[in-house]
Amino acid sequence: MNETINLLPSGIWNIDLAIASITLLTAGLIRGFAGFGSAMINAPILSLLWGPTIGIPIAALIEFVPAIQLTPRAIPNAQWKLVWLLGIPALLIIPAGSWLLIILPSDIIRRIVAIAVLILVITLWSGWRYKGKRTSIISGLVGAMSGLLSGATGIGGPPVILYLMAGEDKPTTLRANMIGYFTIVLIGLAVTYYLLGLFNQYVIWRTALLVPSFIVGIFIGSLIFPYSSERVFRNIALLILACSATYVLLA
Repeated sequence: MNETINLLPSGIWNIDLAIASITLLTAGLIRGFAGFGSAMINAPILSLLWGPTIGIPIAALIEFVPAIQLTPRAIPNAQWKLVWLLGIPALLIIPAGSWLLIILPSDIIRRIVAIAVLILVITLWSGWRYKGKRTSIISGLVGAMSGLLSGATGIGGPPVILYLMAGEDKPTTLRANMIGYFTIVLIGLAVTYYLLGLFNQYVIWRTALLVPSFIVGIFIGSLIFPYSSERVFRNIALLILACSATYVLLA
């Protein structure tokens, strides 16, 4: 045990890690119940704690935990033509967004993350839905916009979530489409961040130390799901997202 601790980078055991563990527990709870929202909590808070070039790669790596569990079950139900129409442009634009993550000041990136989360929360609360057709061109533009946001902030979900929710797909299809798309983007993010050298020892070790909290949160959230009102919990999840984003924006 002592040998493992000695391998850790200096200064990694501090109050920031405890705050991050609580954040991951909360994010996992929401993800386990609602099926979304974890990255939109993790990315802004971890960016505030450690800066975007560390916090955002950690938030991306953490998302592999639910992706590994959910993706195999989503494969038969997803509309893969639509998923790839969104996913391929996102993959092409992710490197440009990642470049912005590196060159822009950390305060700007952190506030962009917070604003993106707040826009999604306000839109979902308002009940607004996209009313237009889902053409190949529009799908590609939404995917590209999401890819740019994903690379720069780690949370490219808002445009795609709003776009996919506009359809009349069954809940299982909608969920599968989201899972399929975000899995594609997640792989693209991981490859891009690795090639850019963003997965340093601090990112890897902190991710490893935070994964247990995230798994526990997901487990508890999935247990609560059958016994709680989806509407009530959804509103609680949106409130938590709004509070965390507002705090990061004003901090």
